[in-house]
Amino acid sequence: MPRRLGLLLILPLLACLAVVPTPAPFGTPLPLLTPKPLPTSILGAPTVVVFPFDVRGGLDPKVGAAIAQITASQIKASGGLNVLAVPKGVARKDFLKTARADHADYYISGYATPVGNEAAVVEQLVAVNSGIIIYSQTAQIATVADVASQSLIEREAILAHAGIGKQQVAPSAATPQPSAAAHGASVNIRGLSGLVDSVFGHHPAAAPKPSPTPIAKPSRGIIVTPVVGAHLSAADLSSATAVLFEALNATFKAQMTAVAGSPAQKASAMCGSDRDMTVAGGTLSSVPGPHHRTLAVFSFDVYTCFGAVLDHTVGKGATGAQAIRAAVKAYADAHPQNS
Repeated sequence: MPRRLGLLLILPLLACLAVVPTPAPFGTPLPLLTPKPLPTSILGAPTVVVFPFDVRGGLDPKVGAAIAQITASQIKASGGLNVLAVPKGVARKDFLKTARADHADYYISGYATPVGNEAAVVEQLVAVNSGIIIYSQTAQIATVADVASQSLIEREAILAHAGIGKQQVAPSAATPQPSAAAHGASVNIRGLSGLVDSVFGHHPAAAPKPSPTPIAKPSRGIIVTPVVGAHLSAADLSSATAVLFEALNATFKAQMTAVAGSPAQKASAMCGSDRDMTVAGGTLSSVPGPHHRTLAVFSFDVYTCFGAVLDHTVGKGATGAQAIRAAVKAYADAHPQNS
């Protein structure tokens, strides 16, 4: 009896041992859970929107729209960026808000001023996330090819700011180069000409208007830095900078700078190798005026390329534009040769 009881106790233990899996040999790696790599497309290409350029000095508004269309088309054709359709009817003060609503990463805007048979164009590239102008350039344009060439510079500035190298940009299936024949690039911008025709189609030529006699400007040029000011939006500062450039360019050979920083500290870098220049900058603010109204004040400084103060003037007006123009006029009257 005791022997049978012992067998009954041992048999269940043998059954348990029979179902225990054989352990893996020592050193056999266990399977790992490998995370699935994120698709590279999740990052996407930066998105840019180009707004119609403002026009001044009597230029047809279609010229500004044509510049925007050509710029957007050339950037899109070059690949590497998502380019939105050129918006219509958006006020400059609403550029940043509109770009954010359209989920753009950058926007390009600017304005054109007639200079003889050509136009002086100021282009500004803004990072939508910060609302700060990250790049600005000026150029004399007369043809579609001129605009297309400037657009490629804007594209490179976007890619550089986004940290995208050329090797990371997938080439476009067909990257057209600016064509003089296709875009009427041999036609000057004066009146409704090649730029407008290339976008809006040919139209009957309007009666030519007499060209204004070009103003003789001093040989020494002036470099314009972005206007600064506390409690002003990026859009307001951009508009103020446009007014400052226009006011200075009416009397002097003005150009924007791509060098960031205070003109007093960065004057030498802004001038570069051309030392026959001056550097201008200013601060826009407001103070209480008469009859409980606000008065705009523009503190305007002009420096030599060595950083020395050439002149300091203050302009006042009912608007920021009036204050800026008043300060520039005071400087131009005191320094007609920009020296």
